[in-house]
Amino acid sequence: MKKVRSLSKEKIDEISALIGASFWDYPYEPREGGLKPFFPSKAAMTEYMKSFVIAGIESGTFYSTDNGEGYILITDTKGNHPGFGSIIRMARRMKNALGGWGKLFSFLKQANSGCDKKPLEILMKKQYVKVEMLIVTEKYQGQGYMRKLMEFAYKIADKNGCPCILDTDAKGKCDRYVHLGMKLVQTRKAGGCKIYDLMYSKDGV
Repeated sequence: MKKVRSLSKEKIDEISALIGASFWDYPYEPREGGLKPFFPSKAAMTEYMKSFVIAGIESGTFYSTDNGEGYILITDTKGNHPGFGSIIRMARRMKNALGGWGKLFSFLKQANSGCDKKPLEILMKKQYVKVEMLIVTEKYQGQGYMRKLMEFAYKIADKNGCPCILDTDAKGKCDRYVHLGMKLVQTRKAGGCKIYDLMYSKDGV
């Protein structure tokens, strides 16, 4: 695994498109769909996801497998997260993707403050590592790279002596993460859609 410090525009576009498609094209169950209802098009969702990829590269929190088969964005409570400048640029890209500041603020309100339960990062009173984003490139899917990426995140959490958390927007995705060692902690609703909060802890708690 290696930290990604730079990527070509073409590679960033490719990764962002894969991430966007993983949300836009996923066969959601009723009352699922997470982010999709907030976006006018697949292209808009791709541009939104690109903001995360770029912020991760800028902040040194974006990693890849040795040959670029998969990518993962990992933040933590020890200061490894996008800085102020990256957050501002990230917000501008999100605004452009959604079609204006008003639509961005409405999206953020519905996706977060509209929850019937608080997200894990708010509920937790201790340090944590969070998987913000994960993608395996299409050519290498189903070959164990998702497990490799998650185990890398678990190692960081173990080293920091804290849990690893993530949230996902589909039962099928949730089941896959459970298979890879996480536990479902709670299910909540945001913007009328289900969000599944998961956690890995070395001691199993």
